[in-house]
Amino acid sequence: MAEDAAPFDNIDSETASLILQLQLADVQELRDRSKDKQRHGELTDDQVALSLLEQDLERVRCVISDRQMTQSIADAVRTDAEAIAGVVQEEEVACEDHTLAHRLNGSDVTSAVRLQSDALNEQVLARLAGQYISEDMGHELFDGTRAGRTRDSAETTQAESSAEAAHRGGRNPDPRRLQCVACSENKAYLDVIEVVCGHAYCIPCLQELIDLATKDETLFPPRCCKEPFNMSEVGLFLTKELRDQFDHAKVEFGTRDRTYCSETNCSAFILPDRIEQDTATCPKCLTATCVICKQGAHGGDCPDDPALRETLDLALQNVDAARNSAMSVVVDGKSADASSGTRIDCSLEPMSW
Repeated sequence: MAEDAAPFDNIDSETASLILQLQLADVQELRDRSKDKQRHGELTDDQVALSLLEQDLERVRCVISDRQMTQSIADAVRTDAEAIAGVVQEEEVACEDHTLAHRLNGSDVTSAVRLQSDALNEQVLARLAGQYISEDMGHELFDGTRAGRTRDSAETTQAESSAEAAHRGGRNPDPRRLQCVACSENKAYLDVIEVVCGHAYCIPCLQELIDLATKDETLFPPRCCKEPFNMSEVGLFLTKELRDQFDHAKVEFGTRDRTYCSETNCSAFILPDRIEQDTATCPKCLTATCVICKQGAHGGDCPDDPALRETLDLALQNVDAARNSAMSVVVDGKSADASSGTRIDCSLEPMSW
């Protein structure tokens, strides 16, 4: 996936930071020298240009700062890899002991803690290192991961024929290039991420798949071979906009009684935290929607409220029961049947006391 090089990509972080610092100082000096006088609150064209340049320089400086932090984290992970592996192993043992203890007590409980495989974590680290630090470091980590996988595979699988080996090797002769299962193209490992089932997706195909999943509930959560993606790792290779889109879809598809904006030209999903007293306010167009009837908000009780309907039905049942019931009364010394206080019939025979 060829892309234009970003500013300062080929310069080390310390030199880039110094260049940016000098450029920002030049901007401030030019601003101080500006003697153009405008009305209060108005800027000259030169001042606007300086402000825009300063904003661009600050954005680049933020990117470089993030890159330095990423490199520091990656270096720490590489340095402390053995210690981290030891902690992970201890956690795995603790999880197994927890599960065994429950089984001995007669309860079949599986630990909720699920640890990722070391190989998959190393692959993600290799790709991040290749993208944000240097390709050499990425290649070093990637080759080490591949070598470990090859040894594990050789120990756990049976011997294969020479024809099978030739066929397997012919599929991807370059171990630093992987075939995307979606577009069937061989891509550099930096541009490919392997998901839980082992299939690989190039970054554009991965982003397109997740974008479709956030718009079609039948495709959510995004998965391959019926195995949901590990979004904690896949998310590292998505844009912030797409990550936010995924998080929004996760809440939407996970909500049982959903409320969408009643404005037909909007119809946006309204998050639960935007609902107050059965009224949902759309964050986009600010239209108020009744969460019960899903129509525009209205005053008073909603006719579609199940609780209100149940109360009214119960009241009507009581009224009907009262109307159908009769009682004996005495009118002018004669027996009479009355319903709800209304005279119905009178007998001709006098009451016998």
